[in-house]
Amino acid sequence: MLDFKEVTLDMKKKVDSYFENSGQMGSEYTFANLFIWRKMNNVRITEYNGFLIIKYNFRGQCFYAIPTGSGNLKDAIEAMYEDSKSCGDDFKLYGLSNESVALLEQAMPGAFEFKKNRDWYDYIYNAQDLITLVGKKYSAKRNHINKFESINGTDCYEDLTEGNIEECMEAYNKWAAAQEGMDLTNEASAVTEALTNFTALGLKGGLIRSRITGNVCAFTAGSPVNKDVFVIHIEKGLQECPGVYAVINRDFAKHNLSNYKYINREDDMGLPGLRKAKLSYHPAILLEKSMAVFRK
Repeated sequence: MLDFKEVTLDMKKKVDSYFENSGQMGSEYTFANLFIWRKMNNVRITEYNGFLIIKYNFRGQCFYAIPTGSGNLKDAIEAMYEDSKSCGDDFKLYGLSNESVALLEQAMPGAFEFKKNRDWYDYIYNAQDLITLVGKKYSAKRNHINKFESINGTDCYEDLTEGNIEECMEAYNKWAAAQEGMDLTNEASAVTEALTNFTALGLKGGLIRSRITGNVCAFTAGSPVNKDVFVIHIEKGLQECPGVYAVINRDFAKHNLSNYKYINREDDMGLPGLRKAKLSYHPAILLEKSMAVFRK
């Protein structure tokens, strides 16, 4: 029987060891992501015969990630299936890349039905593209940056540290107050968890400070999946500073992410505006994801 436990900070080193060698590129495969959303998604993890297994319980439905690690994958999947019976629902695996689909089908041919979900696809960019913004396709981004810098100058970036986290939280609260009609309860909790546990989670971040007001007008934070892929978990900018999103995107990558090959900016949640914005940066990879539902 699988013994799932709530995600705690002292699990980070162990979880990272599984993710770093998993070959996964998805945003789900970072400890920080699991931790900051653990309350909303009721995240639980356990180890089983060489694998790390992740279980979610979202809105009364149980989901699992494909196990990461090494060993007998079929045996691990069968143990997960037995655990799923306590959920009173179909056995489902969530967020499967095409490579994970192939592994699952190889381990248990014909046992699952696979359904892709465009809203879950991660946007993955070449790091150097976001750092340099070279070429005609990025001319609009360069124009946004020029507009911001014409008012604020070119030296507005700072690394996010324990010393300016409180200012970032204030900037988030100001941003949230302007989002009329949106329920930000879960997101606010995740942002608070990330900033409060910034160092313990091993996050990297940056901010942009307005030279007019002296206040933080944008900030971002993320963490690596492995030595090649870095995931952006949070990025917020105030509307009162036009062009600041393009600036924080470029400057954080330039100052902190040049050693990574790819930057994963997570999914768009099916929101048309967010989808348009993420496509406008021309992803190198649109990471397809599927749900696997066990055939009874």
